[in-house]
Amino acid sequence: MLEIFLSCAIFGIISGTISGLLGVGGGIVIVPFLAWLLTNNGMPADTIMQTAIATSLATIIITSISSILAQQRRHAIKWPIVKTLTPGIAIGAWLGADLAHFLSSELLAIIFGSFLFLNGMNMIIGLKTTSHRQLPSTFPLSIAGGVIGSLSTLIGIGGGTLTVPYMLWHNVPVKSAIALGSTCGLPIALFGALSFLVIGSQAGTLPAGNVGYINLPAFLGISCTSLFSAMLGVHLSHKIPTSTLKKIFSVILIVVGLNMLIS
Repeated sequence: MLEIFLSCAIFGIISGTISGLLGVGGGIVIVPFLAWLLTNNGMPADTIMQTAIATSLATIIITSISSILAQQRRHAIKWPIVKTLTPGIAIGAWLGADLAHFLSSELLAIIFGSFLFLNGMNMIIGLKTTSHRQLPSTFPLSIAGGVIGSLSTLIGIGGGTLTVPYMLWHNVPVKSAIALGSTCGLPIALFGALSFLVIGSQAGTLPAGNVGYINLPAFLGISCTSLFSAMLGVHLSHKIPTSTLKKIFSVILIVVGLNMLIS
Protein backbone atom coordinates (compact mmCIF):
# COMPACT_ATOMS: atom_id res chain seq x y z
CA MET A 1 0.00 0.00 0.00
CA LEU A 2 2.96 2.33 0.61
CA GLU A 3 4.08 1.75 -2.97
CA ILE A 4 0.63 2.73 -4.25
CA PHE A 5 0.59 5.87 -2.07
CA LEU A 6 4.03 7.00 -3.26
CA SER A 7 3.25 6.23 -6.91
CA CYS A 8 0.01 8.19 -6.69
CA ALA A 9 1.69 11.10 -4.91
CA ILE A 10 4.16 11.37 -7.79
CA PHE A 11 1.39 10.97 -10.36
CA GLY A 12 -0.72 13.58 -8.56
CA ILE A 13 1.91 16.18 -9.51
CA ILE A 14 1.55 15.16 -13.16
CA SER A 15 -2.25 14.94 -13.20
CA GLY A 16 -2.70 18.21 -11.32
CA THR A 17 -0.30 20.06 -13.63
CA ILE A 18 -1.98 18.65 -16.75
CA SER A 19 -5.40 19.57 -15.36
CA GLY A 20 -4.39 23.16 -14.67
CA LEU A 21 -2.33 23.56 -17.83
CA LEU A 22 -4.80 22.13 -20.34
CA GLY A 23 -8.08 22.70 -18.54
CA VAL A 24 -9.12 19.03 -18.59
CA GLY A 25 -10.69 17.07 -15.78
CA GLY A 26 -8.38 15.03 -13.59
CA GLY A 27 -10.43 11.87 -14.05
CA ILE A 28 -9.39 11.63 -17.70
CA VAL A 29 -5.83 10.79 -16.63
CA ILE A 30 -6.40 9.44 -13.11
CA VAL A 31 -8.74 6.57 -14.05
CA PRO A 32 -6.46 4.88 -16.64
CA PHE A 33 -3.42 5.39 -14.40
CA LEU A 34 -5.11 3.78 -11.40
CA ALA A 35 -6.42 0.91 -13.55
CA TRP A 36 -2.85 0.25 -14.71
CA LEU A 37 -1.30 0.68 -11.24
CA LEU A 38 -3.77 -1.56 -9.42
CA THR A 39 -3.51 -4.22 -12.12
CA ASN A 40 0.28 -4.27 -11.85
CA ASN A 41 0.03 -4.58 -8.07
CA GLY A 42 -1.98 -7.78 -8.36
CA MET A 43 -5.34 -6.33 -7.34
CA PRO A 44 -8.56 -8.29 -8.14
CA ALA A 45 -9.32 -7.77 -11.83
CA ASP A 46 -13.11 -7.88 -11.45
CA THR A 47 -13.24 -4.63 -9.43
CA ILE A 48 -10.27 -2.71 -10.91
CA MET A 49 -12.31 -0.23 -12.95
CA GLN A 50 -14.87 0.39 -10.22
CA THR A 51 -12.03 1.16 -7.80
CA ALA A 52 -10.27 3.44 -10.31
CA ILE A 53 -13.46 5.39 -11.06
CA ALA A 54 -14.53 5.69 -7.41
CA THR A 55 -11.07 6.82 -6.28
CA SER A 56 -10.93 9.36 -9.10
CA LEU A 57 -14.25 10.84 -7.96
CA ALA A 58 -13.01 11.01 -4.36
CA THR A 59 -9.97 13.05 -5.44
CA ILE A 60 -12.21 15.38 -7.45
CA ILE A 61 -14.03 16.31 -4.21
CA ILE A 62 -10.82 17.93 -2.97
CA THR A 63 -9.86 19.72 -6.17
CA SER A 64 -13.41 20.95 -6.91
CA ILE A 65 -13.64 22.68 -3.53
CA SER A 66 -10.51 24.63 -4.41
CA SER A 67 -11.95 25.53 -7.82
CA ILE A 68 -15.26 26.66 -6.33
CA LEU A 69 -13.51 28.98 -3.87
CA ALA A 70 -11.44 30.47 -6.68
CA GLN A 71 -14.50 30.98 -8.90
CA GLN A 72 -16.52 32.46 -6.05
CA ARG A 73 -13.81 35.05 -5.39
CA ARG A 74 -14.38 36.18 -8.98
CA HIS A 75 -18.19 36.10 -8.52
CA ALA A 76 -18.40 33.89 -11.62
CA ILE A 77 -20.81 31.23 -10.30
CA LYS A 78 -24.50 31.51 -11.24
CA TRP A 79 -25.89 29.94 -8.07
CA PRO A 80 -29.57 29.79 -9.17
CA ILE A 81 -28.52 27.46 -12.02
CA VAL A 82 -26.42 25.38 -9.61
CA LYS A 83 -29.39 25.02 -7.23
CA THR A 84 -31.60 23.80 -10.08
CA LEU A 85 -29.03 21.32 -11.40
CA THR A 86 -27.85 19.89 -8.08
CA PRO A 87 -30.84 17.67 -7.13
CA GLY A 88 -30.76 15.95 -10.54
CA ILE A 89 -26.97 15.70 -10.42
CA ALA A 90 -27.09 14.12 -6.95
CA ILE A 91 -29.65 11.49 -7.99
CA GLY A 92 -27.91 10.82 -11.30
CA ALA A 93 -24.47 10.52 -9.68
CA TRP A 94 -25.76 8.06 -7.08
CA LEU A 95 -27.50 5.92 -9.71
CA GLY A 96 -24.48 6.09 -12.02
CA ALA A 97 -22.32 4.54 -9.33
CA ASP A 98 -24.97 1.86 -8.73
CA LEU A 99 -24.94 1.05 -12.43
CA ALA A 100 -21.13 0.84 -12.47
CA HIS A 101 -21.31 -1.66 -9.60
CA PHE A 102 -23.35 -4.07 -11.73
CA LEU A 103 -21.28 -3.66 -14.90
CA SER A 104 -18.15 -5.72 -15.43
CA SER A 105 -14.71 -4.12 -15.22
CA GLU A 106 -14.20 -5.11 -18.87
CA LEU A 107 -17.31 -3.22 -20.01
CA LEU A 108 -16.38 -0.17 -17.93
CA ALA A 109 -12.93 -0.23 -19.52
CA ILE A 110 -14.57 -0.26 -22.97
CA ILE A 111 -16.83 2.67 -22.03
CA PHE A 112 -13.95 4.68 -20.61
CA GLY A 113 -11.60 3.77 -23.47
CA SER A 114 -14.22 4.98 -25.96
CA PHE A 115 -14.61 8.19 -23.97
CA LEU A 116 -10.84 8.82 -24.03
CA PHE A 117 -10.65 8.10 -27.77
CA LEU A 118 -13.52 10.47 -28.61
CA ASN A 119 -12.11 13.22 -26.37
CA GLY A 120 -8.70 12.86 -27.99
CA MET A 121 -10.20 13.07 -31.48
CA ASN A 122 -12.23 16.11 -30.46
CA MET A 123 -9.09 17.86 -29.18
CA ILE A 124 -7.29 17.18 -32.47
CA ILE A 125 -10.19 18.25 -34.69
CA GLY A 126 -11.05 21.19 -32.46
CA LEU A 127 -14.83 20.90 -32.58
CA LYS A 128 -16.58 23.74 -30.81
CA THR A 129 -20.00 23.73 -29.21
CA THR A 130 -21.99 26.56 -30.74
CA SER A 131 -24.65 28.59 -28.95
CA HIS A 132 -28.10 27.37 -29.79
CA ARG A 133 -30.79 28.41 -27.32
CA GLN A 134 -31.53 29.62 -23.83
CA LEU A 135 -31.43 27.37 -20.77
CA PRO A 136 -34.62 25.33 -20.34
CA SER A 137 -37.05 25.70 -17.46
CA THR A 138 -36.52 24.15 -14.03
CA PHE A 139 -37.75 20.59 -14.68
CA PRO A 140 -35.89 19.95 -17.98
CA LEU A 141 -32.77 21.51 -16.47
CA SER A 142 -33.06 19.13 -13.50
CA ILE A 143 -33.35 16.19 -15.92
CA ALA A 144 -30.22 17.42 -17.71
CA GLY A 145 -28.46 17.48 -14.33
CA GLY A 146 -29.44 13.86 -13.79
CA VAL A 147 -27.99 12.80 -17.14
CA ILE A 148 -24.77 14.76 -16.55
CA GLY A 149 -24.42 13.31 -13.04
CA SER A 150 -24.99 9.69 -14.07
CA LEU A 151 -22.66 9.75 -17.09
CA SER A 152 -19.92 11.59 -15.18
CA THR A 153 -20.05 9.11 -12.31
CA LEU A 154 -20.12 6.11 -14.64
CA ILE A 155 -16.71 7.09 -16.07
CA GLY A 156 -15.22 8.89 -13.04
CA ILE A 157 -14.92 12.46 -14.35
CA GLY A 158 -15.84 15.83 -12.89
CA GLY A 159 -18.56 18.11 -14.14
CA GLY A 160 -16.66 20.24 -16.64
CA THR A 161 -16.35 17.75 -19.50
CA LEU A 162 -20.13 17.48 -19.93
CA THR A 163 -21.49 20.57 -18.14
CA VAL A 164 -19.46 23.21 -19.99
CA PRO A 165 -20.51 22.13 -23.53
CA TYR A 166 -24.13 21.91 -22.36
CA MET A 167 -24.01 25.44 -20.97
CA LEU A 168 -22.28 26.87 -24.04
CA TRP A 169 -24.93 25.23 -26.24
CA HIS A 170 -27.51 27.22 -24.28
CA ASN A 171 -25.87 30.63 -24.66
CA VAL A 172 -24.28 30.75 -21.21
CA PRO A 173 -21.11 32.94 -21.37
CA VAL A 174 -17.93 30.85 -21.47
CA LYS A 175 -16.54 32.07 -18.13
CA SER A 176 -19.84 31.32 -16.40
CA ALA A 177 -20.01 27.92 -18.12
CA ILE A 178 -16.54 27.02 -16.84
CA ALA A 179 -17.46 28.20 -13.34
CA LEU A 180 -20.64 26.10 -13.45
CA GLY A 181 -18.63 23.09 -14.61
CA SER A 182 -16.24 23.46 -11.67
CA THR A 183 -19.10 23.95 -9.20
CA CYS A 184 -21.17 21.01 -10.47
CA GLY A 185 -18.10 18.81 -10.13
CA LEU A 186 -18.51 18.82 -6.34
CA PRO A 187 -22.00 17.20 -6.09
CA ILE A 188 -21.06 14.78 -8.89
CA ALA A 189 -17.92 13.68 -7.06
CA LEU A 190 -19.48 13.77 -3.58
CA PHE A 191 -22.60 11.72 -4.28
CA GLY A 192 -20.84 9.46 -6.76
CA ALA A 193 -17.98 8.66 -4.38
CA LEU A 194 -20.39 8.16 -1.47
CA SER A 195 -22.50 5.76 -3.53
CA PHE A 196 -19.37 3.85 -4.60
CA LEU A 197 -18.29 3.67 -0.96
CA VAL A 198 -21.64 2.27 0.20
CA ILE A 199 -22.33 -0.17 -2.62
CA GLY A 200 -18.67 -1.22 -2.77
CA SER A 201 -19.04 -2.74 0.67
CA GLN A 202 -21.19 -5.41 -1.02
CA ALA A 203 -18.45 -6.41 -3.47
CA GLY A 204 -16.97 -9.84 -2.96
CA THR A 205 -13.34 -9.01 -3.79
CA LEU A 206 -11.72 -5.61 -3.25
CA PRO A 207 -8.14 -4.34 -3.58
CA ALA A 208 -6.12 -4.00 -0.37
CA GLY A 209 -6.58 -0.59 1.25
CA ASN A 210 -10.11 -0.12 -0.09
CA VAL A 211 -13.05 1.36 1.79
CA GLY A 212 -15.91 0.29 -0.43
CA TYR A 213 -14.64 0.96 -3.94
CA ILE A 214 -12.39 3.86 -2.83
CA ASN A 215 -8.70 2.99 -2.50
CA LEU A 216 -7.43 5.09 0.41
CA PRO A 217 -3.66 5.00 -0.36
CA ALA A 218 -4.33 6.10 -3.93
CA PHE A 219 -6.82 8.77 -2.84
CA LEU A 220 -4.45 10.24 -0.24
CA GLY A 221 -1.45 10.08 -2.58
CA ILE A 222 -3.11 11.90 -5.47
CA SER A 223 -4.94 14.42 -3.27
CA CYS A 224 -1.87 15.53 -1.33
CA THR A 225 -0.06 16.69 -4.46
CA SER A 226 -2.61 17.37 -7.23
CA LEU A 227 -4.25 20.25 -5.37
CA PHE A 228 -1.02 22.26 -5.39
CA SER A 229 0.28 21.13 -8.77
CA ALA A 230 -2.99 22.25 -10.38
CA MET A 231 -2.12 25.78 -9.30
CA LEU A 232 1.28 25.33 -10.97
CA GLY A 233 -0.47 24.17 -14.13
CA VAL A 234 -2.70 27.26 -14.16
CA HIS A 235 0.40 29.46 -13.74
CA LEU A 236 2.20 27.67 -16.60
CA SER A 237 -0.86 28.03 -18.83
CA HIS A 238 -0.26 31.78 -18.84
CA LYS A 239 3.42 31.32 -19.74
CA ILE A 240 3.46 28.44 -22.25
CA PRO A 241 1.51 28.19 -25.54
CA THR A 242 -0.85 25.29 -24.93
CA SER A 243 -2.02 24.56 -28.50
CA THR A 244 0.87 22.18 -29.24
CA LEU A 245 0.62 20.60 -25.78
CA LYS A 246 -3.07 19.93 -26.36
CA LYS A 247 -2.30 18.16 -29.62
CA ILE A 248 0.29 15.98 -27.87
CA PHE A 249 -2.10 15.26 -25.02
CA SER A 250 -4.88 14.38 -27.46
CA VAL A 251 -2.62 11.77 -29.07
CA ILE A 252 -1.91 10.32 -25.62
CA LEU A 253 -5.65 10.10 -24.93
CA ILE A 254 -6.23 8.31 -28.24
CA VAL A 255 -3.39 5.83 -27.62
CA VAL A 256 -4.50 5.10 -24.02
CA GLY A 257 -8.13 4.83 -25.10
CA LEU A 258 -7.32 2.40 -27.91
CA ASN A 259 -5.13 0.37 -25.55
CA MET A 260 -8.01 0.04 -23.08
CA LEU A 261 -10.35 -0.99 -25.88
CA ILE A 262 -7.95 -3.57 -27.31
CA SER A 263 -6.82 -5.06 -23.99
